[in-house]
Amino acid sequence: MSKIIEGDLRYEYSWKATAGDNPHLIHMDARHLSRKEGYEMLEFLNHLGWASDGKTVVYNDGKDMSADDRLYVEWMLKENLQSTAPGRPRVVDWINDNWGAAKASFKGLKPKNA
Repeated sequence: MSKIIEGDLRYEYSWKATAGDNPHLIHMDARHLSRKEGYEMLEFLNHLGWASDGKTVVYNDGKDMSADDRLYVEWMLKENLQSTAPGRPRVVDWINDNWGAAKASFKGLKPKNA
C-alpha cells in the first residue's frame, strides 16, 4: 500500500503521547481519533483503503489508497471536520459522506518545503 510517513504530513502535530495513550496500542488504546497527535493521524491515514466498489473509503481493509488520497483525507479532517472527539467509525462515515463536496473546495496541497 502507498503508506505515508511523518515527513509527508502537511500539518503540525504533537508526537508525544498524552496521559493514558500508548502510541504502540493505537487501535486498542483509543476509540476516538485525536487530530492533534501525529502518531494517531498517521496510523489512521495509513489504515484507510478503498472498498471493492472503488468509491467507498474503509478502515483497516480494502484496496490500496494513494498517498495523495491519504493527504487529501488529512486535509479534510484538519480543515473541515467539526467534531471535537470523533470516533473512528464516525470519521470514516464522515469521509465517505463528504469526499465529493470537499473536493470542490480543495485547491491542492502546497509542497511541504515551499
